[in-house]
Amino acid sequence: MITTKIPVRFNDCDAMGHVNNARYYTYFEEGKREIFRLFTPSLDTNDWHVIVASTHCDYIEEIHYGVEVTVYSWIGRIGRTSFDVEHAIGSGGGKWHARGRVTLAGYDFQNKKSVPLSEAIRTVLQQHQDGPDNVPELRAIKSVNSPQRVCF
Repeated sequence: MITTKIPVRFNDCDAMGHVNNARYYTYFEEGKREIFRLFTPSLDTNDWHVIVASTHCDYIEEIHYGVEVTVYSWIGRIGRTSFDVEHAIGSGGGKWHARGRVTLAGYDFQNKKSVPLSEAIRTVLQQHQDGPDNVPELRAIKSVNSPQRVCF
């Protein structure tokens, strides 16, 4: 698990007085920095090897200006060409603000196609599969065509 501390800045907040919903994705992105470094140690974008395939965020409790949050990032599923990074944002004392997931895929930017994850990368990813204690589960999302729909 990777932890990233982020102070909430005034410009992270919106007119409602709390962190804007889009900023949560920015916080998740900061949490992924060390995972990106596993693929590209220099973080040189000319030598990038992963691409975002999908993102998801469940908002649990608002975040206000002036607090420091911690982004917890860990590896969930590892597939042949892709893997899931799980995220949780907390502010201490067991208070959770958000849960997220991003699916990243090994990618060849020159040929514009996904590529299998190497065994070396899979081994390194497996070392980061433990998440924080008592983290909330992600909410299940039902298809629009499903007879049962989730309402929030």
